[in-house]
Amino acid sequence: MATNTQFNRVGFDAPAAERSRRRRQTTRHRGRAYPRGVLRFATGIVLIVALAAAGFGAASYTRAARSEKRVATLQAEVAALQQRVAGDERAAVGAQQHAGRLVARANAAQQSIKRFSWQLQSVPSEAQLAGLRSQVAAYAACLPQLQREINGLRLSWTIDATKPSADSFKLFTSAPASASCSAALSGG
Repeated sequence: MATNTQFNRVGFDAPAAERSRRRRQTTRHRGRAYPRGVLRFATGIVLIVALAAAGFGAASYTRAARSEKRVATLQAEVAALQQRVAGDERAAVGAQQHAGRLVARANAAQQSIKRFSWQLQSVPSEAQLAGLRSQVAAYAACLPQLQREINGLRLSWTIDATKPSADSFKLFTSAPASASCSAALSGG
């Protein structure tokens, strides 16, 4: 189809102009495999998919960074808990050893109580009571001598400032107890 400017030219050939216009339309479509609308639609879809992938990637990266921070925090907490567990284990071993000592003491006390209970249950004979009376009488006889000895106790000491290793002190009494009292008190 010819335009007004083409009609005004000298030597215008209408059929040649029509062929030229058709050739231009067909040559425009020959270079492209797809029409423009389909190409734009496909480009839009690819762009949307790329943007969605980028969004998911950014969100995943953010989550991964938070997860790494959380893992680092949890690892620090685990290390602190391991130190506490080691300390608690040491304390438990100490407590167990202390409990073992207490059990040993309790067993010894229980044995002493059993012996004492057995001694209380046994009735002493007349001879044992007489021996006990004689021991008490001997102790009672020694009491005045012991009081005199205690009252007569004296302490003397020697201090040598130039030779500290020679410093000494001596405990003595002016009224010693008799040999019989000493023997009775020492259990001999």
